[in-house]
Amino acid sequence: MTKRFNRLRFSISVLFSLIFALLFALGWSCLPAFATAPDTEVDEGTIGSAPSYTHSQPGLTELVLQLRWDHQFQFAGYYAAQWMGYYEEEGLNVDIRSAFTAQSPDILDAALEVEEGRADFGVGAANLMMAQDDGMDLILVASIFQRSAVEYVTLLEDRGNTVFDLSQLHIARRPGDLLDLELQALLASEGIAPYATRTTDITRDFTLEDLINKTFDVVPDFLGQIPYAAEKAGVPVKVIRPAEHGIDFYGDTLFTSGKLARSNPELVERFRRASIKGWFYALEHPMEISELIVTRLAAPDAAPERQAALLDFNLYQAGKVLELTHYPIVEVGNINPFRWIKMAEAMKSLGMIEEVPDLDAMIFDYDQVKMTQLENTRKNLAYAFLILTALITFFFVVYLKRRNTLLLKEIDDRQLAERQLVLSNARYETIFRSSVLGITVTDSEGNIRHVNDAWCSMTGYTADELSGMNINQLIAADSRDLDAGLHRDLMEGRISSYSMEKKYLRKPDPQNPDQEDHFHGRMVLTCIWDSGADAMLNMSMVTDITKEVRDAQAVRRAEERFRKIIGQVAQEIGGSAVSLVGSPVAGELSMNLEEINLELERLFTRELEENRRKDALIRYQGRMAAMGEMIGSIAHQWRQPLHTLRLVLMNLRDPGNDPDYVESCYLKANALIRRMSETIDDFRYFSNPRTEPRAFTVAESVRLVQGLVDEQLRVSGITLSTENLESLQPMVGFDNQFSHVLFNLISNAIDALKHNPPGKPRTIRVAGEQREMLLTVRIEDSGPGIPSTDADSVFEMYYTTKEAQGGTGLGLPMARSIIETAFGGRLTLVPAEAGCAFEIEVPVSGKVGE
Repeated sequence: MTKRFNRLRFSISVLFSLIFALLFALGWSCLPAFATAPDTEVDEGTIGSAPSYTHSQPGLTELVLQLRWDHQFQFAGYYAAQWMGYYEEEGLNVDIRSAFTAQSPDILDAALEVEEGRADFGVGAANLMMAQDDGMDLILVASIFQRSAVEYVTLLEDRGNTVFDLSQLHIARRPGDLLDLELQALLASEGIAPYATRTTDITRDFTLEDLINKTFDVVPDFLGQIPYAAEKAGVPVKVIRPAEHGIDFYGDTLFTSGKLARSNPELVERFRRASIKGWFYALEHPMEISELIVTRLAAPDAAPERQAALLDFNLYQAGKVLELTHYPIVEVGNINPFRWIKMAEAMKSLGMIEEVPDLDAMIFDYDQVKMTQLENTRKNLAYAFLILTALITFFFVVYLKRRNTLLLKEIDDRQLAERQLVLSNARYETIFRSSVLGITVTDSEGNIRHVNDAWCSMTGYTADELSGMNINQLIAADSRDLDAGLHRDLMEGRISSYSMEKKYLRKPDPQNPDQEDHFHGRMVLTCIWDSGADAMLNMSMVTDITKEVRDAQAVRRAEERFRKIIGQVAQEIGGSAVSLVGSPVAGELSMNLEEINLELERLFTRELEENRRKDALIRYQGRMAAMGEMIGSIAHQWRQPLHTLRLVLMNLRDPGNDPDYVESCYLKANALIRRMSETIDDFRYFSNPRTEPRAFTVAESVRLVQGLVDEQLRVSGITLSTENLESLQPMVGFDNQFSHVLFNLISNAIDALKHNPPGKPRTIRVAGEQREMLLTVRIEDSGPGIPSTDADSVFEMYYTTKEAQGGTGLGLPMARSIIETAFGGRLTLVPAEAGCAFEIEVPVSGKVGE
């Protein structure tokens, strides 16, 4: 008997040793790669063919950034990240290398340097698509220049206004030149063969002298170098930008190798984060960074005159960089996959690449990497838990079978323990199922708006009695101020919810004087928006925990009895108790699950804040786009009066003018100035937000918008007609917001009608209709219409059919939001006999919004 018992005990020890080893191995393998702290010294090892990272300073990882040109403000953000210590804060020591070396006359290819392991990061543009197509494994990390810096310069002010005019000029072109990619795309967009113009096979750079000496009519330029030289030389030049003709390529983009991004995403994110901070600093402090570029990099030992000239050039370039980054309208480093796909499709159509790459896999997304790793960790822990459960189950089956054979006298005690365990589980299950939350909804003053039946049952009051009370009347005096600080943080938006245990008062029951006058509750308080009351309300969810408090002692006694029985069993099998309740297995598993829960909570909070920031940025972008369109309308409005005013002033200089002629000229000039002033008043009225709603008519809003766009209508040969607007009943709301919607729809119609072929009518009709208390405004044009494939997407954010004209994809989503939120109506795309038609439906009374 003793030998069999010793063998059983030995088997148990071996089994638990195997379980602990399994849990340790699974727990170690489940640790996510991004758990390493940024400031921890990590031996990165060898990445592909790249040399292993060394640490010249304790805790700093050595990295190499390969530029695409020589040191200048074009790369200011990376210098700022190094000089301001942002790289060091992320545990990095970065070597920023120029594309020019003393060992070779050739310019280093950043993509090739990264692919072959001589650099970890690089700066590129459209050539990255070609490199990817050639089999290089590259990952886009951050697009710094939202527009390409490539442009074309000519002295011919009256030539190159159209792509066809440009193709007739002698253009300086080199086969395989990266500056020539966008010219090829520009020519192809108008159906012109990309190599219809002759090329020049030379190795030198193009300069202003090529234009002055008439060697070429047009020369390519990057980041304004030739216009800068022309400005200094006093030579007027004309700049032709492909983006103005619909060729919207990205400019300088930070990239890395796919192997590094997959093996060490934390390192890539640290470098990206520090670089973006550097770009923020450089764009905000251009003078400081320009001086440092000259004195530390470009010409540290040059004469003062040379340094002054280089400083002036870098400051000029800083202005160009600011325009290309679209800072602060667009977030620095923003990557739009849709624009990259469009760029790749254009390059494929030109034969530059064979296939459009998978942009989802080519763009670095650190949050997605973390989510994938976290999901893998969760799955591994789930597998570990299942294996552990299976092993424990198997152990207990074997253990119970042998125990039944060896220790028959303990059967009664074990059955008793099992019955107690079943009863305990049943008691807890009953408590869980019967714990119904009591819910109350109160206003900011604490006045009760709504309650549920569970809360009425808890307090003893009816719903009618509670509707006239304040929530503080139901809270015991010693519990009312426990959450004062947390409640203030909730009201001011610093937290979204909080939990607190409080003591609540019950309604006295004369028929049951022995009933307690209070109960304990666990409360969770959060804020909700009541659109009907147009106010923020507090929602409280209370769980009655009085019974739990009373049962605490009974639970402890049951636990003591349970532990006593286990202790007795342990003594009888050799004096070594095995407690699963406090075992390292359960403790480690609980800690791992708690870490996962905390990480998910942090990710949720971060995503919520990111969405709020993006919503604010989208609204800002939409407002800026509308402002740009209105400023363009004013420019059209002013151009003709200014031209006429100039002719009047020139006529006044002629000798021999009689007084009557001079007086007529004066009156004509005065009328022109008054009209220009009225245009400014219209613009101010249109753009300034109102603080209070007012009554206005649709006809007033249409006349205002028509005044802003009438010059565009005249130049484009478009007729705008109105029907049944004066008879519409006035509506209440913010009139400038309604005008904003009309301006957007009419501007879109004007853009569409510009593509009508000669001979086809160009008309816009604005018609009104009133049915009882509902107003309908229909804006219809005779343009080409919207394809059926795009009809379901026109109201989606960032979706635009006007990429070539620089469409933002914000106008229609913002217009719909204004109609729905501010006026309680709706904006829809409706069928039209020809062209396109939108209908606005709003109630006369309006739903005055913000």
